[in-house]
Amino acid sequence: MDNELAVHLSAPLAAAVGLLVCFAGYRLVKLTLALIGFIAGAAGGWAAGLALAPNNATVALVCALVAGVIFAILCVWLFFFGVFILGASAGAVVAAAVFRATGYPVQALLILVVAVVFGILALLLQKLMIILSTAFSGSYLITAAVAHFVTGIQQVHPLWFKPISTTSADKLGYVALALWLVLGLIGARFQYVGSRKEQAAPRQEKAA
Repeated sequence: MDNELAVHLSAPLAAAVGLLVCFAGYRLVKLTLALIGFIAGAAGGWAAGLALAPNNATVALVCALVAGVIFAILCVWLFFFGVFILGASAGAVVAAAVFRATGYPVQALLILVVAVVFGILALLLQKLMIILSTAFSGSYLITAAVAHFVTGIQQVHPLWFKPISTTSADKLGYVALALWLVLGLIGARFQYVGSRKEQAAPRQEKAA
C-alpha cells in the first residue's frame, strides 16, 4: 500500500516541486537546494536499494528516503556543495536531452563529465547558473510529470535517461524536449526579471 501511494503521488509532487523550482528557484534558493538535494539523494538511494535487494521496492524506498533527507540537509548546511549538486543535476539533464535530440544512445560517462562541468560552473557563476539550473531542472520535473499523465506510465519516468516504452515514444520524446526547453526559458526569464526587480527596490527606496 505504501509503495502504491508513493507511485500515485510521484507525478503530482514532481509537478508541484517543478513549478516552485522553475519559477522561484533563485528567490527561494535554500528551499530549492534542499529539494534538489533530496531528489538527487533519493534517486541515488533508490538505485542503491535496488542493487542491494533486487525486486524489493520497500528496501529501495527506505534507502531513497534516507539518502534524500541526508542530501537535503547537506545541500542546505554546506551551501557550496548544494550549489554544485544543483548545477550537476541540471548538467545531467541537459546532457541527456542533447543525446535524445541527436538520436545517440545515452552515455553515462559523458553525462557524468557534463554534470561535473556544470557543477563547477555553478560555483563560479552562482547567480546565473542558479537561475538557469533551477529553471531547467524545474521544467524537467514538470515535463516528466506531464509525460506520466499523458502516457499512463506507472510512475514518473526518468525522461531521456531511459527509453519510454510506448507506441509513440519518438514523437512523445520530441514533444517532451520542446516542452522542457520552452518552460525552462520562461522560468529563467521570470526569475531573472524578478531578481532585477528585487535589486532595484532598495535603490528606489534610498533615492526616495
